[in-house]
Amino acid sequence: MSLNKKTSKSRALRRNLLIALISCLLAVILICTAIFKMIYTQAYRNVDAHSDTLTDDIVSVVSDAYYQQFSSAMATDLHNFFTQLCWSAEPCDYQFEDKETVDNDIFNRAVNFFSPSEYADYFSNAVFLYNGSSFSCWDLGAGEFNDTILTNAFDAMERKIQRNKKENPENYTDNPNFSFYEEFYRHTSDSEVWYSKEDNGYIIAWSNFSKYTNIDCCIGLLMYDADNWTVPIRETAQYENSVLLEKLDGIFKNYIYVMLGLIGGVSLLFLIISAVLSKKIAAPVVSEHDMLVQVNEMKTTFLSEVSHELKTPLSAMSGYAQDTERELINGAETTLVQEKLRRISSEANRMALMVTQILDATRIEEGRMVLNRSACDLDSLVRMTVETYFAVLNQNHNRLVIRIPLELPKVDADSSRLQRVFVNLISNALKHTHDGTILIKAEEDGAYVRVTVKDTGCGISEEDLPHIWERYYKGRHSETGTGLGLYICKFIVESHGGTIDVESEAGKGTAFCFTLPIAASVNDSDEKS
Repeated sequence: MSLNKKTSKSRALRRNLLIALISCLLAVILICTAIFKMIYTQAYRNVDAHSDTLTDDIVSVVSDAYYQQFSSAMATDLHNFFTQLCWSAEPCDYQFEDKETVDNDIFNRAVNFFSPSEYADYFSNAVFLYNGSSFSCWDLGAGEFNDTILTNAFDAMERKIQRNKKENPENYTDNPNFSFYEEFYRHTSDSEVWYSKEDNGYIIAWSNFSKYTNIDCCIGLLMYDADNWTVPIRETAQYENSVLLEKLDGIFKNYIYVMLGLIGGVSLLFLIISAVLSKKIAAPVVSEHDMLVQVNEMKTTFLSEVSHELKTPLSAMSGYAQDTERELINGAETTLVQEKLRRISSEANRMALMVTQILDATRIEEGRMVLNRSACDLDSLVRMTVETYFAVLNQNHNRLVIRIPLELPKVDADSSRLQRVFVNLISNALKHTHDGTILIKAEEDGAYVRVTVKDTGCGISEEDLPHIWERYYKGRHSETGTGLGLYICKFIVESHGGTIDVESEAGKGTAFCFTLPIAASVNDSDEKS
């Protein structure tokens, strides 16, 4: 898998994390909306049902008082009728009349008594007479009365009695066969009043004329639309209920708008926080992943190139050795053989340098590089390094200049590790410089010694400059090397407590500057003096 594909895959981690956070937010919004809708619907239904129940309870309570009031009024009116009838007609007036004539006269008197508008408007009812065998009925408001209305009223009273018997059987133990018809047919001498709320409501009041005379005749009043007064009440209640529900609906809608606004604001804030959070969470993971991918890729490239780099000097050494062998057999000149041997030594040193860099890098990664620090003379170290490596590494005909003052104080360093720094910097300078000058200088800088290795070579490009300290990194235009030299130099210098910097300009050369602490013995002697 290529580096670009691995990097793009790692970038998808941040995108997937952000999508997951947004999905969670949307799920929370949907769940909250569903719960709110369910609560709103349930509240709406409860208010509606409670309003209907409240209306029914109010109507029931008021109607009980209404029925009792009109029942009492109808019983009083019956008593007044019989009282007036007895004053206007002596009982003896009917003793020579036949029963049918008497019943008709009493019925006509009842109709005339209750027909005035105050009764008709007040009751909207009917008057009836029962003589023991038949009914005579008259509608006070409309004229001829429908017998079906009276039958329905009697049936409603009967159903009420049966319900009462089932709910309160103890009230009917003396007369288990009690019914409305039996009660009515007994022609009791006292006035009786019954009412039922079934259908449109019925109120029946009756009394027997025998209470006032020896005539057996029952006169009754019927209100058969007793519930018509509840219609405007229910209409008003329904209207007020609808107004209440509209107000409730408006409150909930306003609440929804406010909630949606708040959810929108919170969602926007959440998205911003999610984006920032996902970036902060994913960025280190992505960066580390990208770095690992890049290092992995660089390691693969490094192994491939190191194999090639090691193979090249080995091949050269093998070739030179074979040529030397043949020339010795053929009796070649000593100078020619020496030149071949010098080249073999040069290639061996170059290969040894690469192997040393790999070992140093491995020790650094495993934390096994230990410094044996002591007072070190830079001038001696530099000249020894140059004598050892300069001749064999200088294949581009460069000139070397060393400017190290004799009075320069010694530095506190591991001489073998410090030599690796000089070898790496000098070899890099020699490799990238042709027919130029390599300058090595050192100077005292406070408690440190500043060392500069400068060349007049091709320089370092701007795109390579930020990455030169990375392990396994080679310049874009570099064809040789392991990519470990500067990485090792930086680690060794910083392990000594110093710093290392670079200044470079493409086409004009490069200067590496690093500092090393002055040895303690020198500082102590300075303080004493």
